[in-house]
Amino acid sequence: MMIKTQLCSAAIAAVLAISMVGGAGANEAGCVTSYDASKDYFPDKVEVKHSAGFSITYSGNTKHIRNDVSGETYVLYQCGTPAPADVATKAGSLQVGNWTKVASVPPKKIALDSAPASAIIEMLGVQSTVAASYKFFAVTSPCMQKQLAELPRVAQSFARKRGLARRVSYDVADAGAEWTFTTYGMSDPQSFALNPDGARDMLGKAEWIKFAAAFFNKEAEANKIFADIESRYTAARDKLTSRAKKTVGFARYNKMANGTVVSWTIDEPQAWVVQGMADAGLSAHSGATTAFNNIDAFYAATADWDVLIDGSIEPLSHGGATIPLWQNLRDGYKFGDGAKKLPYVAANAIYRSDLISSPQNATDYNEHLQIQVDTLLEDFAKLASDSGATDTTWYRNLPHQVQVDWRSPNDCKN
Repeated sequence: MMIKTQLCSAAIAAVLAISMVGGAGANEAGCVTSYDASKDYFPDKVEVKHSAGFSITYSGNTKHIRNDVSGETYVLYQCGTPAPADVATKAGSLQVGNWTKVASVPPKKIALDSAPASAIIEMLGVQSTVAASYKFFAVTSPCMQKQLAELPRVAQSFARKRGLARRVSYDVADAGAEWTFTTYGMSDPQSFALNPDGARDMLGKAEWIKFAAAFFNKEAEANKIFADIESRYTAARDKLTSRAKKTVGFARYNKMANGTVVSWTIDEPQAWVVQGMADAGLSAHSGATTAFNNIDAFYAATADWDVLIDGSIEPLSHGGATIPLWQNLRDGYKFGDGAKKLPYVAANAIYRSDLISSPQNATDYNEHLQIQVDTLLEDFAKLASDSGATDTTWYRNLPHQVQVDWRSPNDCKN
């Protein structure tokens, strides 16, 4: 899979090159030494143009970000200027959700527990700020794997309320980090959620690079990178010719650790998937998540699908799970003679989004795919034009037994 390794490295290099066009932005690269109440400390700003799931406003020495996905508000202030008073939710509060969190920017050291944040940090060229990661955090980027392997791992602290354990905080102080990029809202004044998977459309996903950039005063760089992604996306979308739409469905088999398949599930696609596939000339199967205890009923419900995208996991007898192979899917979906009439079986059009993975079971689906939506649109277009496509960037064709592109620190070329 050397071709795909080079492709992803080239993509990162390209966005890094774009970020250097015109030189550094006008926002401060570090702390200031004096404070002027009349000054606009963030002349470089970002504007949300699509259905990203967050908003941002600027005022003097502060940025106010509302994350509608996590239900949190983040107030960022220029390092070296006065912190906004009495706005943060108090540490240790039993309040559930709707926290307001405060941090100075740009940070010197942070911790990571967010795969898309890891990808964006590489795009923005601020990897040097990463000082630690959550102990179970894994990524596919070879260079980030290499960096994290040499850094401390932090744990989470838990508390109980009404008998239920809930996440309270990351132990970032142990690693000298100021805060953590995470993927969910939690009762931790030093954690900030980054959620491109909660966007309503494809370009809205890419706009989360603007969200992350605000924490590093890298708005100018983010605007350039996003503009290039948006330009490539719209150019590719406008070139796609109208065609009879193929139907894509999302499903999984549910297997016990002893190997017994107990049911099959059709999953409801996310809004950004539906919109992106429509731009590529595909029709995503709509409808609520539905479970089936009978394989014939599952076949009947998927009889008009041209493409199946699988989301199953393959449980291990000693615990945990691994990535399914084609034989696992054949057994899991009982693909015998009775299934040959199904369009997606006949066309060898069964995929998983784990083509780029790491031995720790991280997939690039949760990393670069979340931001590089122009490349994702190209994948969708290939599924639309050739149901048995094998030259996609992120989707692995199972019937053609396309092998997983395993990424390790040894693949880091920088």
